[in-house]
Amino acid sequence: MTAPAALGLPATNRGVSETERVGVIVDWFAASVDLFAVLEARDAVGDRCELLNDLNGTLGVCAPEIAQHVAAHFFGDLFQLSDVGRGRFYAWVVRLFNSAGDKVGQVEFGGTHTNRQDGTVTARIELTGDGCRLYETSGGSDHAQRWSLLASLLGLCGARLTRVDLAADDFRGAYPIQWALDRYNDGSFDKRGQRPKGRFIDDMGNDTGKTLYVGVRKSENQLRVYEKGKEQGDPASPWVRYEGEFHASNRRELPLDMLTDGAPYLVGCYPVLDFVDGVGERLRVAAAQVLANCVRAVRHFRKQYGPMLNALLHAAGGDESTLHRLIQGTARSSLPKWCPHPDEASQLLSAILFAPLGAHQGDQPETSPKEGTP
Repeated sequence: MTAPAALGLPATNRGVSETERVGVIVDWFAASVDLFAVLEARDAVGDRCELLNDLNGTLGVCAPEIAQHVAAHFFGDLFQLSDVGRGRFYAWVVRLFNSAGDKVGQVEFGGTHTNRQDGTVTARIELTGDGCRLYETSGGSDHAQRWSLLASLLGLCGARLTRVDLAADDFRGAYPIQWALDRYNDGSFDKRGQRPKGRFIDDMGNDTGKTLYVGVRKSENQLRVYEKGKEQGDPASPWVRYEGEFHASNRRELPLDMLTDGAPYLVGCYPVLDFVDGVGERLRVAAAQVLANCVRAVRHFRKQYGPMLNALLHAAGGDESTLHRLIQGTARSSLPKWCPHPDEASQLLSAILFAPLGAHQGDQPETSPKEGTP
């Protein structure tokens, strides 16, 4: 196992105050597991030879049942499962969906090339960022409890982490993307005297968000620094995300501790990020995403439908009941994907809707109902 010290933990800290410290969350993970260990834990092995022939054959008769067992063993009934499809490296794949129908992960298994050198038959599980968020906030447990439970289950099933993304969210913008770009240029990301390949994507002032890549994705690790709030749709947001993508290799394993305490590994790989410490606030990330999406939705709504609303106000003639009927007559039964529970965001939406015009960057002054023509 690779210890944090082996990844190059900084010996000292540059004096970052406690109020500026940023926590780390798991934003993606994938692992290969001993499939028969999972099935034995579920008392569902059956005839081993028959099962192997089925998995490696062309029909995959037992594939749906196996997928159910694997998903339930690690995640309970948290996700909805798709039908069994043909995989790429693995023979079969079953995708995991949330209640809104968005893909948040997958389970893969089967195929003659998916066995380890010692003959262990493997399956692969993966959760995207949204899948990690849903898993972490389910069950009434906190971050440490949920990821400790998963790490324990993985450990008991001979798991090997193959990819882990660790994200540190700087909500206040204390370390903006220009800070990261300056650190790259002054050599703070250099390793053994070598500067990693870098790539900078500039939004050219349109406030959709800039991105800095340190390293390449095909290597063992890559750092992405990007303006997350702007990416989510709020052009005035200071929110910056520092996200490390780690891959296992023949030279390095990813320890299960990365799931429960990722900060030492992120800082160990990138010592300049010594403002990162502890466990991130998943609920704060969710709130920041909702805020950015609300700002974006309201801004677009005003731009596209503001004149129409002005016409509706004139048509209602100041009668609130008439205006209410007009609005109900144009509303659709569906909800935006970013806001499946509008009651929970009602106060936030109201605050943005009734903010002074131009209070949010990108808003344009609009004509009041009493001015101009309808």
